[in-house]
Amino acid sequence: MIPANQPEQRVLGLILTGLSGLCFAFASLFVKLTGEEVPVALIILPRSLLQLVTGVTLNIMCWKQSILSPTSTRTPHATCLLIVFGVLSFLTIYGIYNSFQSIPLGEATIILSSCPLFVAFFERVWLRNRIPVPTLIAGLLCIVGVLLLTHGRSEPQETRNLSGYILITIATAIQAVTFVLVRFIGVHFVVPVVYLGLTNTLLAGIACVPVLIVNPSIFAATTLSQAFWLLLVSIFAVAGSFLLNIGLQHGQPTLVSLVRNVDIVAAYIFDTLIFAHTFSLLSVAGGLLVVLATVGSGVVDMAREHTQQLGEYDKLDVEQRALVHNSSETDEHK
Repeated sequence: MIPANQPEQRVLGLILTGLSGLCFAFASLFVKLTGEEVPVALIILPRSLLQLVTGVTLNIMCWKQSILSPTSTRTPHATCLLIVFGVLSFLTIYGIYNSFQSIPLGEATIILSSCPLFVAFFERVWLRNRIPVPTLIAGLLCIVGVLLLTHGRSEPQETRNLSGYILITIATAIQAVTFVLVRFIGVHFVVPVVYLGLTNTLLAGIACVPVLIVNPSIFAATTLSQAFWLLLVSIFAVAGSFLLNIGLQHGQPTLVSLVRNVDIVAAYIFDTLIFAHTFSLLSVAGGLLVVLATVGSGVVDMAREHTQQLGEYDKLDVEQRALVHNSSETDEHK
């Protein structure tokens, strides 16, 4: 039988994931509000430092996981792989924040939503998982949708920043690698959270050095409002990271990844109400194509998993019935 608390756990996972999507949407909004003149490394530094301190503190208080030598049943090289995960995560965040400063939030968030399709591809390459045909079709539709997005901007006075679209696509692919890597390592969720905070703090600090050399007064030139936005970026991004990781522990991964797309709606609302962006029909069509492809792929995957579970339950039920029948026959012979 299915455990009685499973539906409640799934609902909790979906609620936490939805909240994480809103947190990430607000974090992306605050990144854009800081302005293009604020270096991305300076945005990442307080965020990663807060994540490091929060992760270590909560781990000491609640989970007490080994950070320096984490145990993994899948690989003896967990520490090295976690460092690689942290470096790739820094590249992901750097690319995402750069693109947030140069292209509309809604379009950037839609491209990010195609991450599950990249995950399916890298799972096939790394974990040797078979890629279902619907996922392949969804991937092709996402590519078409992204191309429509990059050519569908309706602001004629604004030169399309193609580098922003290329950067967010590369960042999405790298983010998919980090998801597969964490799944492969198989440690408690707080461990990669701490490693992400540690490596990002170090790398962001190193990236700030050339910025300070070129512009020694960069910190003094940061306005009070920009400092306020930087603080909010840190708070909402760290909160979203923890909520998402906890939600993944309680909810079904495929359904969780679909609910995570709530930040697309929020991003388009921000673009329209705050930044007064307008979108052509071509751009809207591209966005809808990416969303429908991603959601459709997730629904098909969820239905297939549900069918497999029902088959396993039926098989278990048949085995239990056979066991009871054999036991009753044995008793009759006695």
